[in-house]
Amino acid sequence: MADRIVLASSAGVDPGPAVAALGAGGDREVIALVVDVGGRAREVEAVRRRAREAGAVDALVVDAKAEFATEHVVAAIRANADPSVAPLVPALRRPLVAGHLVRTARQLGAAAVAHHTAYPDHVALVTTVAAIDPDLAVIAVPALDPDAATGPMSEVEQDLWGRVLPTLALDDPWAGPSADDWARTQDPDEHTPADEVTITFEHGVPVALDGQRFTIVRLLQELDALAGRHGIGRTDLVEDLVDGRKVRRVTETPAATTLVTAHRDLERLTLEPDVQRFKRGVDTAWADAVRDSRWGSGLHRGLDAFVEHTQQHVSGDVRLRLHGGAALVTGRRSPQSLYDYELATASTTRAPQAASGAGAGSSTPATPASSPTPSSSTPGSVTPGSPTRGMTPGSPTPGSPTLSSPAPGSQRPAAAPPATAPPGSPADPASLAAAWSRPGRTAARRDRSN
Repeated sequence: MADRIVLASSAGVDPGPAVAALGAGGDREVIALVVDVGGRAREVEAVRRRAREAGAVDALVVDAKAEFATEHVVAAIRANADPSVAPLVPALRRPLVAGHLVRTARQLGAAAVAHHTAYPDHVALVTTVAAIDPDLAVIAVPALDPDAATGPMSEVEQDLWGRVLPTLALDDPWAGPSADDWARTQDPDEHTPADEVTITFEHGVPVALDGQRFTIVRLLQELDALAGRHGIGRTDLVEDLVDGRKVRRVTETPAATTLVTAHRDLERLTLEPDVQRFKRGVDTAWADAVRDSRWGSGLHRGLDAFVEHTQQHVSGDVRLRLHGGAALVTGRRSPQSLYDYELATASTTRAPQAASGAGAGSSTPATPASSPTPSSSTPGSVTPGSPTRGMTPGSPTPGSPTLSSPAPGSQRPAAAPPATAPPGSPADPASLAAAWSRPGRTAARRDRSN
């Protein structure tokens, strides 16, 4: 009986030459496997047909879009995996593909697996498969003639996270991509009217666009089309592979870039400064672990645990303006916010005014504006003429999604006010302490021990 080998092939990449090469001589039965993580439907079906035509004894398709989005894309967003620094295409989906390869090989009694992609990843695949099943052999796909591929496929690597440009000319790091190489993004220089979108997050997970809830797969597809229209997410950089080689990656990740931008901004509103500083290093290490095929390592599990803990209060709305290749945050709000309007205005508006009055050469000291007290101001009141006139900070705007209040028992304890301030200034510790201890102010802070 011939040995069986399971060959995974990316949607959009012609598996015919690889099937023929691995099955040459008749001593192997090749079973093709397509793990669909966001490829076009016609490309998925084309891969299945080409594999059978080339001699595969069977061609299986696994719809893993929801699994990929829920377990991998969401994790990357929460870890702020910035595509402009580490595109993670196709690294982010590799653990998922490897897992399905191993599972299929066990079910069908195959002794080996292989992966045919438009970009060499044999070393990374060996590392990933070995972490799951060290006894399973990983066969390298023989070098193929680029002209041997046929059919409608264009040797494209893409998934819900992003797309790698397929042009061979881009292997030269000096060559520039042409306008025809891009598929998911339009030219950002075109005079396209700007779009505004509000993204709602719950515990770091994007759940709605402009108040309308979607599954994570649908949300990625909708935002991909919207941000792609403005040329957002184009990246061109040189990456280091696990085996030490340097390769050029030209990618387009419109939805991923927009979501990471929004999520990072919401963290600035809801996380303490020291947590933010430490998490920046964790985020970098998380992306490095994924890129280096260490998804299941102890380091990656530890980083995931830290990120998971930080996301328990990262809920709220972020408004962005999409235009000219950039996603610009224009507003953010959260019932878990640590932003205090009165404290912010005391330290950034009224105190400088008092200081400037004192330094104007006047013989009499300038009298600072009186700070609000519990008896003269209600909790959450807003100074007339402020940017949020007529609104209590954190209240929803008309037509926007409404967020739930923090769960009972999850309130953050009142933080200590600044220790130093000029006596009698609006930022005087006594005044600030009174503002922080008002009814309702303590309720906006959460107990981190939960």
